[in-house]
Amino acid sequence: MTNRKNILVMAYSRTEIREKLLDAFGQQCCFQFAETPDSVTIKQLQMADAIIGEPDEAQLANATHLQWLQLTWAGADRYTQMTGFPDRVTLTNASGAFGTIIAEYVIGAILSLYRGLPVYWENQQKHLWKKQDADETIYGKNALILGAGDLGRTIAGRLKAFGAYTVGIRKRPECPDAFDEIHPIRELDSLLPEADLLIGCLPGTPETAGLLGRARLQRMKADALLVNVGRGSLLHTADLAEVLAGGHLRGAILDVTEIEPLPESSPLWDLKNVLLTPHIAGPSFARNTGTQAWIWEICMDNLRRYLAGAPLSHVVNRQAGY
Repeated sequence: MTNRKNILVMAYSRTEIREKLLDAFGQQCCFQFAETPDSVTIKQLQMADAIIGEPDEAQLANATHLQWLQLTWAGADRYTQMTGFPDRVTLTNASGAFGTIIAEYVIGAILSLYRGLPVYWENQQKHLWKKQDADETIYGKNALILGAGDLGRTIAGRLKAFGAYTVGIRKRPECPDAFDEIHPIRELDSLLPEADLLIGCLPGTPETAGLLGRARLQRMKADALLVNVGRGSLLHTADLAEVLAGGHLRGAILDVTEIEPLPESSPLWDLKNVLLTPHIAGPSFARNTGTQAWIWEICMDNLRRYLAGAPLSHVVNRQAGY
């Protein structure tokens, strides 16, 4: 068959995924599967009509025939902020594949701090049988969620199942079912003092960078809990560390930070009321095959659309940043 599209798969793909791609699209596509992103050759990049995965800027510059880039991530800021990203290339992401795994991380982390599990773990290492005053529940809490896209909606739904009152911040006025209220960003300052839980799910854009500064953190309840699973640029590390060290806020759960990896000199490492994880709340290709299946479902659906000349889904607005 002539005029087959050259599809370069840089993302991790198990044997069964490769077989599915070949069975479904082998007559229309010529696939190149990279064992690792670094193993991709310049010739493969030059031939690619479409790439599934995350090429770096140098690799992207060599992809001179590229028409479409399908990410296996939800966040696209690496590419929307890339000065050399080609205008001819349609950028799509995998938003919608990570809601479940990240929402469960959020719930688990909140409950862990509410019930003092990190302290009990430390006590266990010391063979110390000691109770602590840690019996908070999610039930009845006011949860303010920054971002009401797929991730924010999924987290809101899980929190509602525990009996929380969910308030969302988003640009559009429509109120998804998982939320009790939706407000525009301009009302953030008036909502912060009511929040028991503040959860950041926002993409990394110039508009969201530094949104939670020292002044806004101080507007929150003294016993509020902050969670950030969106982008670390949402808040300044120094501001948060200062507020926490001063005794304001119950604590913080951070899967993302302003600088990653978090520098060893950061004061956040030594704060007892901070739970830090290295950007692992929603991995694309770890052990969770459910998340992988959702990612590949999005990729394959878009590949069908691409080959049919139909509009792609999950298109990233590069001006908006998501």
